[in-house]
Amino acid sequence: MNVMTTRRRQCGAARAKMRFRIREELERRGLTMTSLAAQIGVCNQAVSKTISGMTHSPRVLQALREIGVPEKYLCDPAKFEEVTEGKVA
Repeated sequence: MNVMTTRRRQCGAARAKMRFRIREELERRGLTMTSLAAQIGVCNQAVSKTISGMTHSPRVLQALREIGVPEKYLCDPAKFEEVTEGKVA
């Protein structure tokens, strides 16, 4: 297993632990996973699987970021990759 695959799995596992906090953030803003999916033009499963850490949809992660979900809850492998490559996230 390569480093990228390992990092993606670690990020997914970390986000899975934060899924309830992400859902709380949605609720605070009067949103559901279904309403977020409709706003950004993806299926409900894309939002659900991203929040649960099974996938890493950049579109869903960006939408969560834009509504104010703290970065520490998102565990985005792309942001980790930017930092490890010497870029500022």
